[in-house]
Amino acid sequence: MDIEVCVPDIGVDCVEVVEIFVKKGEAVEKESSLISVEGHKSVLEIPSPSSGVIKKIFVKVGEKLLINQLILVLDSFNQSNILKENNTSKFKRDSSDTFDLLKNNELLNLKNNDNKSIKYTSASPNIRRFARELNINLSHIKGSGRKGRIILEDLHKYNLLKNNSFQNKSNIEKNFVNNINNQNKHENLTSIQRMSGNNLLNNWKNIPHVTQFDEADITDLENFRKLYNSHVSQKSIYKKISLLSFLVKSVTYALIKYPRLNSILDASKKSIILKKDINIGIAVDTKDGLLVPVLKNLKYKSISEISIDINNIVKKAKNNQLKISEMSEGSFTISSLGGIGGTGFTPIINAPEVGILGISKAVLKPIWNKKKFYPRLMLPFSLSYDHRVIDGAEGVYFTTFLGYILSDIRNLLI
Repeated sequence: MDIEVCVPDIGVDCVEVVEIFVKKGEAVEKESSLISVEGHKSVLEIPSPSSGVIKKIFVKVGEKLLINQLILVLDSFNQSNILKENNTSKFKRDSSDTFDLLKNNELLNLKNNDNKSIKYTSASPNIRRFARELNINLSHIKGSGRKGRIILEDLHKYNLLKNNSFQNKSNIEKNFVNNINNQNKHENLTSIQRMSGNNLLNNWKNIPHVTQFDEADITDLENFRKLYNSHVSQKSIYKKISLLSFLVKSVTYALIKYPRLNSILDASKKSIILKKDINIGIAVDTKDGLLVPVLKNLKYKSISEISIDINNIVKKAKNNQLKISEMSEGSFTISSLGGIGGTGFTPIINAPEVGILGISKAVLKPIWNKKKFYPRLMLPFSLSYDHRVIDGAEGVYFTTFLGYILSDIRNLLI
């Protein structure tokens, strides 16, 4: 009789196949593991509902499965007849093996159509991984655990007898203990991480995010910035300017042209409030977690004034001196990871704002100018926006215009 084995309801909507323990035509016993799946960072094994022979397997390692999705078809049989048939067969034990290949609740050896032995071994994913590292064939080991399951001690015994060395046992124990300790290491979140984590979760769940990816040629901008800073270093009355200052000014200019991205969604979710002032939050990584202080009234500030504001507010954030008023009333946010690396990411919108810009690391790329390739410094960036307020066309217009400004900072004068 054919039995369909499906993904049971294990408390998660989707799981990933980590390992498949059986093959087509293989004999299994009731409650022996068929596959292992991972969901919410925990690995579970799905057992066989009956003894039988695997008729067909419908999944692959790495495949995502949903609840009640078909895993395999099992041709069930009467286990007592199988055991009786196996007891009449003669098996020779290999001289290098220590244990029998057949034992109750561990292996059921049958003959398939090609007269080849089909074997099943019951062991957890951790045990299977350690066995592979030690180059041990689990089919040569008799499991001493529940229902013939192979446990760590079985690996100890087999490895000691096989290699005649007590050192291997301590190595297995050390590797196993280290692995368990690494898996179970706990680290408390800071109060800022807990608070920002809850906000991020709510924003991700409640805002329909769309992210537009683009890049800007900042070769000329960066050359100008370095030239300016080289002169500044000789004059104490001026201060060096970071790339972020140019980005904030450019985003401010783009928000003036596309004011819907400088709005917030009102409490009723039926209208938006177009902000008169442009206040941009900048994400700052501190020892206690991520903070987002707000640069205010940017519409009429110069790049050098913005640079001073950034230096002051970042210093306050690092020293945990920010006031609540300095972290509120934002109308847009910039999250810059360019100093760390990466080629792109999806920033999460900071409600009630409707947009956030993510900045990644600038890289040199060969750019074709219709005649030859030139090395140009390209800055990847990504705009996440609330699709209830901003449609795709407006999102692309914004990113295209921002790239246009950054490609030639003189565009800010127009």
